[in-house]
Amino acid sequence: MRKPIICIAPPPAVEPMFFNDGWMVNKKYFMAVTAAGGVPVLATDIEMVDEYAKVCDGLILTGSAMFIPSPEHGPQGKVLEKQRRDPQDRELFYAFQRAGKPIFGICRGIQNLNVFLGGTLAKKFKLTDGVEHMLRKHEIKNEPGSILYELYGEKMITNSRHNNRIDVLADGLKVTAWSPDGVIEAVEHETQPIHGVQWHPERMRGDLPDPFDAPDTTPLFRQFVETCEKYMK
Repeated sequence: MRKPIICIAPPPAVEPMFFNDGWMVNKKYFMAVTAAGGVPVLATDIEMVDEYAKVCDGLILTGSAMFIPSPEHGPQGKVLEKQRRDPQDRELFYAFQRAGKPIFGICRGIQNLNVFLGGTLAKKFKLTDGVEHMLRKHEIKNEPGSILYELYGEKMITNSRHNNRIDVLADGLKVTAWSPDGVIEAVEHETQPIHGVQWHPERMRGDLPDPFDAPDTTPLFRQFVETCEKYMK
């Protein structure tokens, strides 16, 4: 039997050598999927979302890429995120949802899936809430019966690299983890194989985990790959 094929949705990026747009994704996503027993595939064409959903067994909506402003490129990176990233994420999400296949959102990915299901975001929430979640680590509390609770127990340490957060939770989603300051850190859908985390589990495994004292998140990716395997036809 073949291994589950996992579609990875990448952020757009500026290709500096040719002053043009491209796609960029941290290789840690691929390494995490491979270590979990899956075969990662990069989605790069919005016109082929239904084909990706047909060929692949699950979808990972990734976090944002880091854009460094330069005189040549200016704000082009952020423009590309709005013009290309969100529409492609949306079409991929709906294609895999229509196919009834598992979806895993990471950082920006959890924010996007909440919006696609009808929820809202609080942007740059540190300016209104007075809490910083960029380049930090903190503890989260997992809800009993959740995927995270089954894998890691009631509490765990995670990294934190986001400026936006879920505000109004979409219908059908339930919160499965919180930060001490009240930020939603994980969600699961009540009836569909959809879940997400606000942190970066792809960075919490391997030789140089971030943070160093966090639990190994390979089992989290393995759980997702095994769920995808159950939906294979």
